[in-house]
Amino acid sequence: MNLLDKNRLLAIVLIAIICLIVFEEYQLVSLQEKHDELAAKYAILASKPAEAAYIIFRDGDLIKAKNGLTGEIDFSGTDASTVIQWALDFLTPNRKWVEKVAVVGSFTLSSKIRVSGYTFLDLSQANLTLAVNVNDNMIEATEWYFTIFGGVLNANGANQERGSAILVKAEAQRFFMGYGMRIFNAKEHGIHLQGDYEHNKWVGVGVIADIIIEGCGGSGVLSAPWSADHIFSRLNCGGNGGAGICLSASDSNLVENCLFWNNWKGIDIYNSRHNVIIANRADYNSCCGICISSNSSENIIVGNEVYGNGEHQILLGSDTGVGNIIRDNRGYMAENGGTAIFSGDGETKSFAISHGLAGTPKSWSVEAASADAMGNRYVVANATHLIVTYAVPPPQGNDNVVLVWRAET
Repeated sequence: MNLLDKNRLLAIVLIAIICLIVFEEYQLVSLQEKHDELAAKYAILASKPAEAAYIIFRDGDLIKAKNGLTGEIDFSGTDASTVIQWALDFLTPNRKWVEKVAVVGSFTLSSKIRVSGYTFLDLSQANLTLAVNVNDNMIEATEWYFTIFGGVLNANGANQERGSAILVKAEAQRFFMGYGMRIFNAKEHGIHLQGDYEHNKWVGVGVIADIIIEGCGGSGVLSAPWSADHIFSRLNCGGNGGAGICLSASDSNLVENCLFWNNWKGIDIYNSRHNVIIANRADYNSCCGICISSNSSENIIVGNEVYGNGEHQILLGSDTGVGNIIRDNRGYMAENGGTAIFSGDGETKSFAISHGLAGTPKSWSVEAASADAMGNRYVVANATHLIVTYAVPPPQGNDNVVLVWRAET
């Protein structure tokens, strides 16, 4: 190789080295710029946690996703579901903090919206209607730490074959829903909390509050199956084809300060345990105000009001479990007692005490409180009376047979 060729080769090598150095510098600058951009974004999110990462709004024929940090329009289109889902999917990946998407205006959804963990979906200024023949849920949520806040959700059930307004799936945990929300016309349920029994995946530790749910084909709220440890508060559920709220294989929930009216059942507790049902009102439901059945055990039903329900105020199924406490529910007498006074005639063996309970008591006691009331006797109960029968008729006398009694269902 002559000197000229060597010089040319050296020049080529030098040029290659220079290009490599320039390329690496470019990459370093690009990485630094990206780092700075993300750092600035995180700093803003940390300093203004209430700010929306994206705001969805209508501008003429377009639906736009406005970046809440930069003010720029990052995405737009004519389909509301596509734009809302884009914003939800374009939040910071793998985040361990909550980011918000706010929807403002009235929109028709062509497909369901999927909400993942660490997401705050603000629907407080939104009115959403499910399009005809979507045949799916309006919103599906899963994972931990999400909030769905406010909004009007018309699930358009008359034009669907299936679907609930909101489906929360396993393994959703530590979530909030409601706070000024109205749900109506779902083909199936207003809200369905659905765990996964086969894979032992729970939906748990949710707070569902301040929601009106009307006109759904199924229940206003269905917590089933494998769903537990929720608070249901200040729900107003009426005109639903199933229960106002149904707890089915759903344990350790609190249902309080709710109104259930004109449903099939007000509160339906089915194969569920350790629930506390307190300070609710269930009235004018077709079947019953509260139903407890299918081995439901150790539930507390206290301080509710049941009124004007079709067949039963509180219905205890023949297969109801054990250890349920049912007390102080206005409209349903679960326990009663007093003093019954009769006059013996020397011939009458049986004396009937009206117990005033809502059904045949499961336990009772009758004690003699006068000398003439002593003697061998036995007691049976039916839906209206305790019947005390003596082996030998008490003697004749005026108010001489005094019995102290107590009974409870």
